[in-house]
Amino acid sequence: MKTFTFKTFTFLIGSTDDFEDLEQLLDYFQKGTEPPEAHRPHSPNASAHEFEAPADLDRDLVVYIGRGIAFSNDWCMDGTFSTMIEGSLEDEPAFITKHSKPRDDSRTEQQRVDVWDPNDPATW
Repeated sequence: MKTFTFKTFTFLIGSTDDFEDLEQLLDYFQKGTEPPEAHRPHSPNASAHEFEAPADLDRDLVVYIGRGIAFSNDWCMDGTFSTMIEGSLEDEPAFITKHSKPRDDSRTEQQRVDVWDPNDPATW
């Protein structure tokens, strides 16, 4: 019988209305601070979804699990930035994949080049 070793992963997602780019979303979770533009009386629209998965599971499948959890909690791809980290927010997480794809295509040229997108046939 095969024994599985599990790892903790955290899927981070935030609204493009509250964050200018993916780096700002990452800073929010890493530093626990609000984005500079967040002069609104509410917290930025972002959430972290922690889960465990087999340690040797393919990276794409781990991302799909994270998205599934976020999408089950009323998030979607439209108008969001998201990324997956290995570990929990309490740890010093290692970012294993970045995904930044606001649907209005307001991405910079740098984001278009560096972003790994499993939905893009060009990266298959």
